[in-house]
Amino acid sequence: MLQTRSMTTVDSIIESFPERQAAALAEVRSTLHELLPTAIEDLSWGMPTLRVEGIIVVSFLGFSHHNSLFPGPEVQELMGSALDGYTTTKGTIHCDQHKAPPKGFLKKLVEARITVINSTFPKKSGAFLELYKNGVVKARGSYKGEAMHGAWSFYRKDGTLMRSGSLRAGDQVGTWITYDQSGVPYKETQFSR
Repeated sequence: MLQTRSMTTVDSIIESFPERQAAALAEVRSTLHELLPTAIEDLSWGMPTLRVEGIIVVSFLGFSHHNSLFPGPEVQELMGSALDGYTTTKGTIHCDQHKAPPKGFLKKLVEARITVINSTFPKKSGAFLELYKNGVVKARGSYKGEAMHGAWSFYRKDGTLMRSGSLRAGDQVGTWITYDQSGVPYKETQFSR
């Protein structure tokens, strides 16, 4: 790894590698941002990392003989034969040092990671989140026991709010609002229990 502790931005880390390797890392970064349009980029453990809703989707970094992607071991299980030709270690996929993996490969990786993230909900606290394959929120709410309970919001694939309201023990209650493509409410439905 060629980075030093003084490097505090993703740009400075990528630029610290030799030109061809930096170009491959920059292409990985660009493709990941394209695949995850709402992702926030930061540095985690000194590596460029993309997060959705605060959850790590993937980190990446260059090393002396390869570049690596860090999506987690569960992703490797889901990707199966798509990993043929890549060296893997627990949670890490090694890639060519001078050539970014194909966009189709990165798309499979992102979609597998989103599947893993979705499988971790609902949390013990009842919090629920579901993401589309591009990392955009699809649904957000909470559970009480096995039933949807409390405030819920449902979104379109472009991230615009589609519907919101409350549930009690899985049944819709109160006012539910449906929104048009621009996020303007156009329909209200009343539910009573």
